[in-house]
Amino acid sequence: MTAWKNRGGEAASEAWARPVRGAAIPKSVSYVPRQVPGQPNLPDQHEPWTWPSPPDPGDLSKRIARRRAELRLSRAQVAARAGLSLRYVEYLERYPARPQGAALRKLAAALQTTPAALLGAGAQLPTAPGRSGRPPVVTKLLPTECRQLIAPGGIGRIAFGTASGPVVLPVNFAVVAGTIVIRTCEGSMIEGHADDQVAFEVDHLDEALCQGWSVLVRGPAHRVAHPAELHHVRRDTTLWPWPGGDGDVYVRIIPDRITGRRIEST
Repeated sequence: MTAWKNRGGEAASEAWARPVRGAAIPKSVSYVPRQVPGQPNLPDQHEPWTWPSPPDPGDLSKRIARRRAELRLSRAQVAARAGLSLRYVEYLERYPARPQGAALRKLAAALQTTPAALLGAGAQLPTAPGRSGRPPVVTKLLPTECRQLIAPGGIGRIAFGTASGPVVLPVNFAVVAGTIVIRTCEGSMIEGHADDQVAFEVDHLDEALCQGWSVLVRGPAHRVAHPAELHHVRRDTTLWPWPGGDGDVYVRIIPDRITGRRIEST
């Protein structure tokens, strides 16, 4: 059958096939799942899905999985308790992630713990043998590695000798120009030994991951008394004495020797 022609001589079927200026052109549309705030844009649970890569759990992933196992909960139960999608909970246990604060708090509540515990804060339990039953592997740290680990400051322990024997005390500390700075109170035991040879230790243990590290610094300490040095320390640190209060005695430890080790389960 021959197509009828218009006045210009074009076949009507050909003219219809050509796009008309200004006319809407139909397009194919693909479904995109709705993005949930604080969660990655994962496919809908009803859609067939396979993970794009093998599991590579991070520290948070392992703590979540371990705590869930302790409570004998399934991923679906945790997701329901937290008000999160099951796919998101699976994602958190499979891959390194940084969930937003609201999602982390919901997850911690569902697991009957705290956000800080899930992030690894305060883990101070002894390191246990690995799943293989073999003892943990201990490696020595280079001085540069030790300095990097303690550079953020935090909580450590100062040790010194007294007439009645060695004493070890917890302290807040900061690192200033490669030295350890501690703030204490007038008349405290630390202030009384501020000009002694001391040892200073910092450690971090993560029971969930069966690993940790410790750094030991040894060297002379002195009370910061020179006005210029005192001004520099006050300017570059935000420290408070461990017991609290407004003590304004600063003690500085000059490292003579710094050693450390890392322990990891196999």
